[in-house]
Amino acid sequence: MIDEIFVILYGLAIIAFVAWNIKKGTFVIDPNKLIPSLIIVFVVLAIILVFNGVPFDTAVSVVGKIGAGGIMFAGVVPMIGAAIGLFRFGDEYGPNIFYARNHITGIIDTVASLVMIFGGLLIFRLDLVAVGFFFFVLIPFCGNALANAYYYSYQRRLEK
Repeated sequence: MIDEIFVILYGLAIIAFVAWNIKKGTFVIDPNKLIPSLIIVFVVLAIILVFNGVPFDTAVSVVGKIGAGGIMFAGVVPMIGAAIGLFRFGDEYGPNIFYARNHITGIIDTVASLVMIFGGLLIFRLDLVAVGFFFFVLIPFCGNALANAYYYSYQRRLEK
């Protein structure tokens, strides 16, 4: 029960932090300073849990799950945004804008799959690592298939 509460609180903190960055238009905290800060927070959280009577291995497991949950959440949000952006925006800037959007989506999805692999390794879940690797291998093929489908459908529209 404590694992789920911490993961939910951590997810809400990440949402608030990302919203704050978006509102400001730049990084509120420099990413080079954010990672050491998070490591310090996780160590302090583990120490607090140990002092409250939680066994050390359970405290480390809880902190690892919180970190993995945050990493996974940080990888899923851009992936969903890229998928929505790929199909939401039209061709008002010309017919070739789809290829730029497809390229951006492919890059974001590839990075998100690497995040999934890293998150799975962090909590020793080989199923997450396998799914992340599956995405990592297949995303370029999916991007190529989408680009080919768009190209040939555009050629057919020009013939009509």
